[in-house]
Amino acid sequence: MEIIIKRATIKDLSQIQTLNLKLFKKEYQEYDPLLNLDWTFGEIGTKYFKERLGHKHSCILTAIIKNKTVGYLCGSLLKKEAYRHTPAMAKLENIFVLDKYRSQGVGGKLYQEFAEWCRVKKVKKIKVNAYAKNKRAIKFYKENKFKENTLTLEADL
Repeated sequence: MEIIIKRATIKDLSQIQTLNLKLFKKEYQEYDPLLNLDWTFGEIGTKYFKERLGHKHSCILTAIIKNKTVGYLCGSLLKKEAYRHTPAMAKLENIFVLDKYRSQGVGGKLYQEFAEWCRVKKVKKIKVNAYAKNKRAIKFYKENKFKENTLTLEADL
Protein backbone atom coordinates (compact mmCIF):
# COMPACT_ATOMS: atom_id res chain seq x y z
CA MET A 1 0.00 0.00 0.00
CA GLU A 2 1.56 3.26 -1.14
CA ILE A 3 1.03 6.20 1.22
CA ILE A 4 1.64 9.60 -0.34
CA ILE A 5 2.22 12.51 2.04
CA LYS A 6 1.85 15.95 0.53
CA ARG A 7 1.69 19.53 1.68
CA ALA A 8 -1.95 20.63 1.65
CA THR A 9 -3.21 23.56 -0.39
CA ILE A 10 -6.41 25.58 -0.30
CA LYS A 11 -7.90 22.98 -2.69
CA ASP A 12 -7.65 20.46 0.17
CA LEU A 13 -9.54 22.66 2.65
CA SER A 14 -12.89 20.85 2.47
CA GLN A 15 -11.27 17.40 2.82
CA ILE A 16 -9.22 18.56 5.80
CA GLN A 17 -12.29 20.05 7.46
CA THR A 18 -14.25 16.84 6.85
CA LEU A 19 -11.51 14.80 8.53
CA ASN A 20 -11.27 17.32 11.36
CA LEU A 21 -15.01 17.03 11.97
CA LYS A 22 -14.62 13.24 12.19
CA LEU A 23 -11.87 13.84 14.77
CA PHE A 24 -14.09 16.23 16.71
CA LYS A 25 -17.03 13.77 16.68
CA LYS A 26 -14.80 10.95 17.92
CA GLU A 27 -13.30 13.08 20.69
CA TYR A 28 -16.75 14.48 21.58
CA GLN A 29 -18.12 10.95 22.04
CA GLU A 30 -15.11 9.48 23.80
CA TYR A 31 -13.39 12.29 25.71
CA ASP A 32 -14.89 15.77 25.65
CA PRO A 33 -18.64 16.48 25.38
CA LEU A 34 -17.87 20.20 25.52
CA LEU A 35 -16.39 20.25 22.00
CA ASN A 36 -18.29 22.49 19.61
CA LEU A 37 -19.11 20.30 16.60
CA ASP A 38 -20.03 23.39 14.59
CA TRP A 39 -16.52 24.84 14.93
CA THR A 40 -14.82 23.00 12.04
CA PHE A 41 -16.99 24.33 9.22
CA GLY A 42 -17.94 27.52 11.06
CA GLU A 43 -16.35 30.90 10.53
CA ILE A 44 -13.63 30.46 13.16
CA GLY A 45 -12.67 26.90 12.18
CA THR A 46 -12.56 27.78 8.49
CA LYS A 47 -10.38 30.81 9.28
CA TYR A 48 -8.07 28.61 11.41
CA PHE A 49 -7.44 26.15 8.58
CA LYS A 50 -7.14 28.83 5.89
CA GLU A 51 -4.55 30.69 7.97
CA ARG A 52 -2.55 27.53 8.48
CA LEU A 53 -2.72 26.64 4.81
CA GLY A 54 -1.37 30.03 3.79
CA HIS A 55 1.28 30.74 6.41
CA LYS A 56 4.99 29.91 6.24
CA HIS A 57 5.04 29.14 9.98
CA SER A 58 2.32 26.48 9.66
CA CYS A 59 2.15 23.10 8.03
CA ILE A 60 -0.82 20.99 7.00
CA LEU A 61 -0.06 17.63 5.47
CA THR A 62 -2.42 15.12 3.91
CA ALA A 63 -2.03 11.37 3.56
CA ILE A 64 -3.31 9.91 0.31
CA ILE A 65 -3.88 6.26 -0.58
CA LYS A 66 -5.24 5.35 -4.01
CA ASN A 67 -6.22 8.99 -4.69
CA LYS A 68 -8.20 9.19 -1.42
CA THR A 69 -7.29 11.53 1.43
CA VAL A 70 -7.22 9.23 4.47
CA GLY A 71 -5.55 11.47 7.06
CA TYR A 72 -4.07 14.85 7.83
CA LEU A 73 -1.77 16.59 10.27
CA CYS A 74 -1.79 20.26 11.21
CA GLY A 75 1.06 21.93 13.07
CA SER A 76 2.76 25.28 13.47
CA LEU A 77 5.76 27.03 14.91
CA LEU A 78 5.35 28.45 18.40
CA LYS A 79 6.51 31.82 19.62
CA LYS A 80 9.36 31.70 22.09
CA GLU A 81 8.12 31.53 25.65
CA ALA A 82 9.51 34.61 27.40
CA TYR A 83 9.47 32.93 30.80
CA ARG A 84 11.55 29.91 29.69
CA HIS A 85 14.92 29.33 28.08
CA THR A 86 13.36 27.38 25.26
CA PRO A 87 14.68 26.52 21.85
CA ALA A 88 12.57 26.98 18.75
CA MET A 89 9.42 24.92 19.22
CA ALA A 90 6.50 23.67 17.14
CA LYS A 91 3.13 22.26 18.08
CA LEU A 92 1.47 19.30 16.49
CA GLU A 93 -2.02 20.79 16.74
CA ASN A 94 -4.17 17.99 15.37
CA ILE A 95 -3.81 14.74 13.50
CA PHE A 96 -6.41 12.28 12.28
CA VAL A 97 -6.43 9.09 10.24
CA LEU A 98 -9.60 7.32 9.14
CA ASP A 99 -10.28 4.17 11.20
CA LYS A 100 -9.81 1.85 8.21
CA TYR A 101 -6.23 3.11 7.73
CA ARG A 102 -5.01 3.18 11.34
CA SER A 103 -2.10 1.01 12.45
CA GLN A 104 -0.84 0.90 8.87
CA GLY A 105 1.86 3.56 9.13
CA VAL A 106 -0.21 6.52 7.91
CA GLY A 107 0.05 8.53 11.14
CA GLY A 108 3.74 7.73 11.42
CA LYS A 109 4.42 8.97 7.90
CA LEU A 110 2.46 12.16 8.55
CA TYR A 111 4.42 12.76 11.74
CA GLN A 112 7.81 12.00 10.15
CA GLU A 113 7.11 14.49 7.36
CA PHE A 114 6.06 17.10 9.95
CA ALA A 115 9.22 16.42 11.97
CA GLU A 116 11.29 16.94 8.81
CA TRP A 117 9.49 20.25 8.14
CA CYS A 118 10.33 21.23 11.74
CA ARG A 119 14.00 20.32 11.30
CA VAL A 120 14.19 22.55 8.21
CA LYS A 121 12.67 25.36 10.31
CA LYS A 122 15.40 24.77 12.97
CA VAL A 123 12.85 23.52 15.54
CA LYS A 124 14.36 21.71 18.52
CA LYS A 125 11.16 20.54 20.27
CA ILE A 126 7.65 19.56 19.22
CA LYS A 127 4.73 19.79 21.65
CA VAL A 128 1.43 17.93 21.46
CA ASN A 129 -1.63 17.69 23.69
CA ALA A 130 -3.67 14.50 24.07
CA TYR A 131 -6.66 13.54 26.16
CA ALA A 132 -5.43 11.53 29.15
CA LYS A 133 -7.95 8.78 28.35
CA ASN A 134 -6.81 8.53 24.73
CA LYS A 135 -4.38 5.68 25.33
CA ARG A 136 -3.97 4.93 21.62
CA ALA A 137 -2.85 8.48 20.84
CA ILE A 138 -0.52 8.59 23.84
CA LYS A 139 1.04 5.29 22.75
CA PHE A 140 1.53 6.69 19.22
CA TYR A 141 3.21 9.84 20.54
CA LYS A 142 5.50 7.91 22.89
CA GLU A 143 6.49 5.60 20.02
CA ASN A 144 7.51 8.77 18.18
CA LYS A 145 9.79 9.91 21.05
CA PHE A 146 7.41 12.27 22.84
CA LYS A 147 7.84 12.34 26.63
CA GLU A 148 5.49 13.60 29.31
CA ASN A 149 6.35 17.15 30.26
CA THR A 150 3.39 19.04 31.74
CA LEU A 151 0.01 17.92 33.00
CA THR A 152 -3.21 19.92 32.70
CA LEU A 153 -5.99 19.11 35.15
CA GLU A 154 -9.65 20.19 34.99
CA ALA A 155 -12.28 20.32 37.71
CA ASP A 156 -16.04 20.23 37.13
CA LEU A 157 -17.96 22.67 39.32
